[in-house]
Amino acid sequence: MARKSTKQKNEELEKEGKVLRHYGFKLRMKPNEKQKEQIHQTVGCSRFTFNFYLGERKEVYQLTHETLNVGEFKKSFNVLKEHSMFSWLKKVDKFALETAMEAVEDAFQRFFKGQNGFPKFKSKHKSEQCYTTKETNRNIKLDIEKQTIQLPKLGQVKVRLSKKHHQLFKNGLNGKIKTATIKYHSSGQYTVSLKMEEVIDLHETVDFSTVSDDKINGLDLGLNHFYIDSNGKKVDNPKFLKTKLKKLAKLQRQLKNKKIGSSNFNKLQQKISKLHLHIANMRKDFLHKESRKLVNENQVIVLEDLNVKGMIKNKRLARSIADVSWSMFKTFVSYKAAWANKKVILIDRFFASSKQCNGCKEKNTLLSLSDREWVCPKCGTTHDRDINAARNIKEEGIRILRTPLLVT
Repeated sequence: MARKSTKQKNEELEKEGKVLRHYGFKLRMKPNEKQKEQIHQTVGCSRFTFNFYLGERKEVYQLTHETLNVGEFKKSFNVLKEHSMFSWLKKVDKFALETAMEAVEDAFQRFFKGQNGFPKFKSKHKSEQCYTTKETNRNIKLDIEKQTIQLPKLGQVKVRLSKKHHQLFKNGLNGKIKTATIKYHSSGQYTVSLKMEEVIDLHETVDFSTVSDDKINGLDLGLNHFYIDSNGKKVDNPKFLKTKLKKLAKLQRQLKNKKIGSSNFNKLQQKISKLHLHIANMRKDFLHKESRKLVNENQVIVLEDLNVKGMIKNKRLARSIADVSWSMFKTFVSYKAAWANKKVILIDRFFASSKQCNGCKEKNTLLSLSDREWVCPKCGTTHDRDINAARNIKEEGIRILRTPLLVT
């Protein structure tokens, strides 16, 4: 019997006023030496399976112009594991290998849809050191009191739970664990990311076109300030990477003088990885807090649909744009708003928010990036560039909101 898709499940649950919600959370793991060895072995086997299926699929297509189905490959792969040359594949979690095959299938589907490039083979040194396993017959269980998680082939692994985790899970997990992704970071950190599925009540339908203007906020994302809202509030850009660049450069200079592969080289390399991880965690924490404030305080949030991939090609600004992480911020605001039954509107990236006067709507085509304040040539109004842009973004969002055909 074929498994039901999420869409089919939601259609059935909708009759009961319910809907599925998927989310995830990450926990630090503290595996023992035997468990660490098993994790690295499983990572290697998953990478081998991914590359093997990708290679077979490419070869079959070149010879026959037909696609090797993942279901057919799974059957032949199970036979392959019985061979003495490949018996080492039986020592790891079989669901991790199945997920690796499904990852190839997913990569091809994304390629055909134009979302990603053509699938590539995974490198031992460059690819992420992780694997994903599935929950079946309660083979993955989180014990809040003992602070352990049960994982296939690993057994009980110690995890680190914060006070917030204990508060969230005091009555047990609200949803069902679907998958677990075990990851090793080059800093020496082991983590497990759990994908959860929960049945919740459907939100009441809200007519956002009737929302009052004071509950709508337009944001102009920038580099000097992280964002400027239509009320004139400016949030400073913490520039996490820039503040740690001197320390990072010092460590990398020291690494240059160490013998590759030596104990001191490995220690220093791990120290650099820890610093990179620290920067990433600080940035993520900041983005979570700012997105939470915005969703709590507003009913509708209007953002620009920025072409970050195109903007990052600017060599002078590439590092600053990467550091500010607009795409992650947009993701955080979007899912938090969806959970709170609120609305996020993305306006066209070609909308002239900065060059248009918020008063008379005249466009100042001579405005350059260095002009932080400017005077409208038509009405004579003096504008703060960023606040003017944020107000124009808000007005464009309201226009889209009040035009039913434009709202998605």
